Amino acid sequence: MRRTSSTTSSLEAISIIIDLLAPVSHFDTANGRFYTLLCYLRRPAVPKSGSRKRLPERVLEFVQGNGLVFAGETLLVGVSGGPDSVCLLHVLKTIIARLGIEIHVAHLNHMLRGAESEADAEYVSALARQLGVNVTSGERDVRGYRMEHRLSLEEAARDVRYQFFAEVARQVGARKVAVGHTMDDQVETILMRLLRGAGTLGLQGMQPRATWAARGGEGHFEIVRPLLEVTRQEVYAYCQEHGLSPREDSSNLSPSYLRNRIRHELLPLLRSYNPKIDEALVRTADTLATELSYLDSQVSQVWERVVAEEDQALILDGSEIKTLHPALQRHLLRQVVSRLLGSLEDIEWKHIEKMRKALALPSGKRVVLPRGLTLYGEEGCCRASVT
Repeated sequence: MRRTSSTTSSLEAISIIIDLLAPVSHFDTANGRFYTLLCYLRRPAVPKSGSRKRLPERVLEFVQGNGLVFAGETLLVGVSGGPDSVCLLHVLKTIIARLGIEIHVAHLNHMLRGAESEADAEYVSALARQLGVNVTSGERDVRGYRMEHRLSLEEAARDVRYQFFAEVARQVGARKVAVGHTMDDQVETILMRLLRGAGTLGLQGMQPRATWAARGGEGHFEIVRPLLEVTRQEVYAYCQEHGLSPREDSSNLSPSYLRNRIRHELLPLLRSYNPKIDEALVRTADTLATELSYLDSQVSQVWERVVAEEDQALILDGSEIKTLHPALQRHLLRQVVSRLLGSLEDIEWKHIEKMRKALALPSGKRVVLPRGLTLYGEEGCCRASVT
């Protein structure tokens, strides 16, 4: 009997993973209602107050320990109105005096959910006024941007949102934008990248600090994630404790998005195998981040020997790069991507492998990768630029 149960569970796990990788082309109304109910029932339970540590103090230590913001700076806070960003704003307001900073709220209406989106904007404005924080709100046509740039809806929404953040950051004199990514988001991101075949750099997950640059290089800022060691369960508990009533984005319940299916289907199953799977994945990501810092130092030692920097381009000595260990080759090429695009968003393991092959491109040939990254074969070298 035990063997049969184990086999059934394993088959169920495989079935869910296969289903997660399959695209969802429509949202069946009846099944959608059941899925929404299922996801609602799986929302994080609010822990008993006695089991919580003081969240503001933990966030303060995390911010200071990771150098996320310094006294005298203005920090832009992206607030959607959902639990994570509402918790983030309230916590930051609680600790800004000790940090010696100013905060400013930015909220974008993506024009995707009609009246629901408008209600989100009204809620964020009211909350900011209640907390005595200035807010800048705006709206953008995400669907139009998506069609123009041929992106997924998620990619388009992220691009447009961060472009808006960059505009507001310039207006208020902020160089950093705080977002409400939690430990749960980290776990989901690691699993999503694993399913998509990411390399070691992708599997290190989100970092407390990261640089965002717009497609084409117009606009950039530093992203900081003060809640990266806070669980979603703690976020809900904090909101309840402080009488906050955040908005719930109905799209977070749709099985059309891979992240939602990981959150509501795959993770509960993995937790049945290992109740501490979240901690295990985060620990693995932290280990990878530490080991990648060693590769950073190795790349620094060979960079000037194998890469020549020109205006808007990097010239790669393909024959010299090919003599390096494959792990070092890949890491160096990721550095090339970061220099040219500002980040590794949309760049997967397969694209880095294409770059490795492109190091031997015949003169006059080219390879085009996501976000306009282009490699041209030249006499004895390879030119990398953004078109």
